[in-house]
Amino acid sequence: MELKRFFAKPENFDGANIVIDGEEFAHMTKVLRHKVGYRIIVSLDDGKDYFCTIDRIEKSYAVASVDNIELNECKTRAGVTLFQALPKGDKLDWIAQKCVELGVEKIAPFLSAYTNETRFNRDRLARIADEACKQCGRARRAEIGELTNFDGMLSQLKDFDLIIMPYEHAEAGRIGDVEGLDKANKIAVVIGSEGGFSAEEVEAVGGVGGRVVSLGKRILRCETAAIIAVGLTMYELKELGV
Repeated sequence: MELKRFFAKPENFDGANIVIDGEEFAHMTKVLRHKVGYRIIVSLDDGKDYFCTIDRIEKSYAVASVDNIELNECKTRAGVTLFQALPKGDKLDWIAQKCVELGVEKIAPFLSAYTNETRFNRDRLARIADEACKQCGRARRAEIGELTNFDGMLSQLKDFDLIIMPYEHAEAGRIGDVEGLDKANKIAVVIGSEGGFSAEEVEAVGGVGGRVVSLGKRILRCETAAIIAVGLTMYELKELGV
């Protein structure tokens, strides 16, 4: 049987046993119907896989003994954050799921000039990101940022080595041609909502060092652009090969 992965708090590990509680415990016992004796993988958000056996199940928590610990190789060489202008409906769910599978460390939503959506459920998106981490075998959770405005997003970009901004009106430039991509340690990918970006916003991102690039001749939906831009970035970082 495939071993299922669960997240636990680092403080719930005493060196020999791990306590699994909260939503992870509910998912383990009520959805997956795990019982005493089942083997599982537990992640403590530290880049390691803890192979465990469930020893005890109580009313609100389970105790699993650690059988062995292995390094998890899923972490990317460079940390990639997706700054995503808030799209309509549930599109952000799809974007977060796929981009976390591709390896982004953080999803940072923001409001821009052409954003028409204002509703954002951070807890829901965190759950989706956790499930994506489990599906692709990541031992570290992806972070979900607080919703901010464009200026707040712009101030965060100053902390990055490299900023990539796909823009439908860019006349030239591909992600693979961005100078310094192979050496950057902290990369931001900035994607617009359904309406894209205003010329003023593009200029502002360029003003903090952003590299404006094209994703081709066809105008892509925002969710397609996010996945393609992150995928191409990971490809150039050699994260999609063996």
